[in-house]
Amino acid sequence: ITCPGVQLKDKQELYLSVFVLGQYHKTECVPAVFPLFFQERLVFEKEFANIVDPGDLVKLLEFDTAVLELIQLVPPVGKVLATYEENTRDFLFPDPKLTHGHRGLQREVLMKRSPAFTGIAPKLRFSTTSLIADSLLVLGRSPIQ
Repeated sequence: ITCPGVQLKDKQELYLSVFVLGQYHKTECVPAVFPLFFQERLVFEKEFANIVDPGDLVKLLEFDTAVLELIQLVPPVGKVLATYEENTRDFLFPDPKLTHGHRGLQREVLMKRSPAFTGIAPKLRFSTTSLIADSLLVLGRSPIQ
């Protein structure tokens, strides 16, 4: 996360909170000095029962929201400095197709700063890799692909 020319008033560490597919993960904490480097892989896995058509999966993902928050460990509960929200379909698949493009393609987006954050909006650089796989469901005694 970059934010040229911005110095944080509070010196407590920061982390990135990520909520995708109904799951929450957070990064390790880093010092409160821009640029912030989160060199981590966050893995989210989700099974979608009763989805057999990729088009149905796309529609489902369009109604889900991915939320990323830059949080500083300011007592008592932490302070949200900036957020980024996007429907999960566009977050995971920024190209217009559901096909796999360049593996690990770097993306850059501007986060929305909170009222408590002074300065320009932070720029978040990240990449996503998605894997969609069929799974074998066992109903009764007969497996169904």
